[in-house]
Amino acid sequence: MRSVFTAFSVLEALAEAQPVGVGALARELDLPKSTVQRSLTTLAELGWIRPLDRGGHTRWMLTARPLKLAGHVLRHEGMLREAAAPAMADLARQTHETIHLTIVDGDSVILLDKIDSTHAVRNVSWVGGRAPLHASASGLAILAHLPADAIARYPLARYTALTVTDAEALGDTLAAVRKRGYAINTGMWRDDVSAVAAAILDPAGTPAASLSISVPTYRLSDELQDRYGILVRDAAARVTSLWDGQDAENSLITERDG
Repeated sequence: MRSVFTAFSVLEALAEAQPVGVGALARELDLPKSTVQRSLTTLAELGWIRPLDRGGHTRWMLTARPLKLAGHVLRHEGMLREAAAPAMADLARQTHETIHLTIVDGDSVILLDKIDSTHAVRNVSWVGGRAPLHASASGLAILAHLPADAIARYPLARYTALTVTDAEALGDTLAAVRKRGYAINTGMWRDDVSAVAAAILDPAGTPAASLSISVPTYRLSDELQDRYGILVRDAAARVTSLWDGQDAENSLITERDG
């Protein structure tokens, strides 16, 4: 397992610095040159990287093979964006607030798509931005669908005075999310940012994404929490249904063409 971890670390560092030599990689990763060299040799044998000889010094570069994996990821995310687009547009029209579509990545959610608020005062976000699972509405919506042993592995760092950092308190929060069908964040990650969110389930029933309505904290009243929560819960359910259908159709096409 350690060798696999090292190989992926080398691959990621190489991707950022290519073309790069073994010495530079060893310094960057704080690993022995012999260890890095073994990983490079293995990655080259598997076709992930290739050597580039420059004046007698070997530098390493990625091959085109990672593009194959990237294509699968982009196809999957493209299907999700397509399925979510109508629901996001409806939410934006009904609330005039910022609408986020996020996906899971480790202990964070990553913003995949968004529609900006039409209000003069609105939350600032960017595609590719991250937020912690336990301190964001999107993340809490996802955590609520995971088994207890998976949730226990997530770090509970504090970001504001309202961040849930106690495992028992987090369990109570997630129980409330499951009961309502949506999560509420009122300044748990950033004091001035609040949101409501609901999980989008993949065809296997796993929470892989979420829809959220992001609002400046001062604007999210108790009444709006309930109203927006119901809206985003129903929207996420529609996306789950559409995404499931798209995935099934895509699987049939792939199977037929293959």
